[in-house]
Amino acid sequence: MRKKYQQLEELRARLVSPRAKKRDRHHVVRAIGSIIQGEYGEYLIDYELTEKNAGHFDLEWSLDECAYAWIIDVLFGKRLLVTCRDEWSTVEIIAAYHGQSHIERLFRHFKNPHHHAVRPQYHWTDQKIKVHTFICATGLLLSQLLWKKACEAGYQMSIEKILDRLSEVRQVEILYMSELKGRPRKEIKLEEMDVSLEELYNALVDRVS
Repeated sequence: MRKKYQQLEELRARLVSPRAKKRDRHHVVRAIGSIIQGEYGEYLIDYELTEKNAGHFDLEWSLDECAYAWIIDVLFGKRLLVTCRDEWSTVEIIAAYHGQSHIERLFRHFKNPHHHAVRPQYHWTDQKIKVHTFICATGLLLSQLLWKKACEAGYQMSIEKILDRLSEVRQVEILYMSELKGRPRKEIKLEEMDVSLEELYNALVDRVS
């Protein structure tokens, strides 16, 4: 709500400024509506838009104490958690409930078109669709493990950011021919990386290995 008050104050400053241009009342009302919407702002905030002269307005607002008291009494009540896990403790039940948001966030990764996306899937048989979904879920699980290791190493980055950075790591194979006969000697090396990427790579390799 404090943010809404700040945005209303900024809007009022623009409206009452000596250099303010003429505005249409409908546009001003729409701007106020976009600010107060959400968090029950439409019910809690009373405002008065006064037209001082043609196209110039003044704005005043206040908190509706009655609406605030009603929301506190009616909407901000208690939540009852019911479970069939009789063996769980109260702490475990509450932790599982709050963990639901983490699960929902994980499933949103499957809709990310650039990482872990389940679609598009070019399969038509049930068996192939199951294999495709299993691979996507396994990839997400491994990415979560990678993210966990990065957090333990002190990196505060999203899964997507970590994958984007690690995708810049390139490995090359160098073949050495000492003579015409015989198998060539192969050496695997990493291309040069910038300092931050090299530190991230080494930190993850040390923790995963």
